[in-house]
Amino acid sequence: MLMVYLTDVWKLKLTDAAAIVNVFLGLQAIPQSVILFSAHGLFGNYPVLLGSIFACCVGMGFLTMSTPPVLAKATGTCSAYQPECIGEGQRILFYIALALSALGAAGQAVSFPSFLVEQLGENANRPCIWFLQCFAVILFKAAAVLGFSYISPWSLWFGVPAICYTVAAFIFLSGSCTYKYVKPEGSPITTLFRVLAASISKLFYQLPTDASQLYNVSDRNRQYVPHTNGLRCLDKAAIILPDQTLEQQLRNRWRLCSIAEIEVTKFAIRTFPMSVTFILGGVMTSLSYTYFLEQAKTMNNKVGHLRIPLAVFLWFQLEAREQFPKLYHILVNWRWGSEAKPSAPRVGVAVSIILGVLCTITAAKVESRRLAVVKSYGLAGETDEKIPMTVFWLLPQYLLLGAVEGMFAKSFNSYYSGYFEPISASYMLSGCNLMQGLGCMSNILLVYIVSKVSQRGNKLSWFQDTLNKSRVDKYYWSLSWLLAIAFVLFVVISLWYAYRRSKEEARTVYIEQSVTRIGTETIYEMTYRVGNRRNNGTIIDMFPSFG
Repeated sequence: MLMVYLTDVWKLKLTDAAAIVNVFLGLQAIPQSVILFSAHGLFGNYPVLLGSIFACCVGMGFLTMSTPPVLAKATGTCSAYQPECIGEGQRILFYIALALSALGAAGQAVSFPSFLVEQLGENANRPCIWFLQCFAVILFKAAAVLGFSYISPWSLWFGVPAICYTVAAFIFLSGSCTYKYVKPEGSPITTLFRVLAASISKLFYQLPTDASQLYNVSDRNRQYVPHTNGLRCLDKAAIILPDQTLEQQLRNRWRLCSIAEIEVTKFAIRTFPMSVTFILGGVMTSLSYTYFLEQAKTMNNKVGHLRIPLAVFLWFQLEAREQFPKLYHILVNWRWGSEAKPSAPRVGVAVSIILGVLCTITAAKVESRRLAVVKSYGLAGETDEKIPMTVFWLLPQYLLLGAVEGMFAKSFNSYYSGYFEPISASYMLSGCNLMQGLGCMSNILLVYIVSKVSQRGNKLSWFQDTLNKSRVDKYYWSLSWLLAIAFVLFVVISLWYAYRRSKEEARTVYIEQSVTRIGTETIYEMTYRVGNRRNNGTIIDMFPSFG
């Protein structure tokens, strides 16, 4: 509810309040890759999780202290919820609180799942444990949504969660002596830098014509990754120098890398153009915490004598985020079965972009109707009066936005899990979150550009001080066009990459290298292996004509 606090108490302009919220959302996503690296490569999951919990406790405490009544006597300011009662010290506390809370949330997002697996091991996926966790989360969210509707002072709005979180932190700390501490075993992101460093160090060496002369791991118990022809400059990292023995070169891991490590790096680089299209996903995510909430604040939120809290819509969004991907995968498995599994993640991302277009179009239509009601009742001026339009008009766009977020996260989780081990896949997902965080922050620049463009020809900007004076519906239409363009780009990039992967590389290179690796196996046996197995999650096309 930060957007409502900034516009109601701080009396900030619509765009200024949205900018602060967008930076806060971006800080929750962008640092995840760095924090993940520190957990796996430096400190371990428990210390990082502990530091994240401490940051959240301090941040939420500072946020409570930044409200006008709490430090009114200490700062010599008034205690009313008005902008003149907010001193410089309280503003500093507020911004520090947002930074600490965002970093703490980012740290918990990446360290807690790994920490849970370390403690529970194979029992981490037991249905009873996840059922109890889901039940507790749903119960707590429902209680919070209903209970907070009866809290009016903002100091309690921030203070009650701060107290609850601090109690939870002490409960967590009480079991510290029983937790398993797993030493960090190194970060997969180091592999990427090793490949880059090794290829640069051998920049002036010539690649051998036969790819089998490059260094590769011969352990058949490990995942075998076929060599591909693209980005051949990176293959130089696997060149075995003639003036040293292989054992000597293996001692310096920054000078020699295996084909498998190079191919993982190639995959990460190849998916970067595809990941750039996800920036608009971050722009979409920020809408529910900024302009959607401002719309809800101005509308009638009563059903009879019952007042509906605005947080209910965020709860609906969270539930749509959880349930819609499950429905999608049930339909895919029911209609196409296992044949659709290789392409299901990419199709899922495409579906999420289409749902994003529908969401922005729906939001634009609802906002146009809301502005028509505002105009007909003459409520465009400075007034806190609710417009006679039920807030449930916003429910479809919240549900669609939750479906967009859920489909995006679930599809890419499936996509990367099919190519990488769980730890490596977590880095790829944190990279996608980084793109979404950049999207949240880039929303500030996008609003600024749209505002300047809309002022051409001595026209009013689409963004004014208040929502009733603005034309946010036109901004939603602009986002729908941008999402449509992003959809076309994603389809083109995805098909181009899939074509090169399956037709040019997987069909020829994989079979050629399988002959070298298998050695004494017959062609018939090799064909059976290629056609009837997915190489430990790596998608391999089936070639009936080859047999």
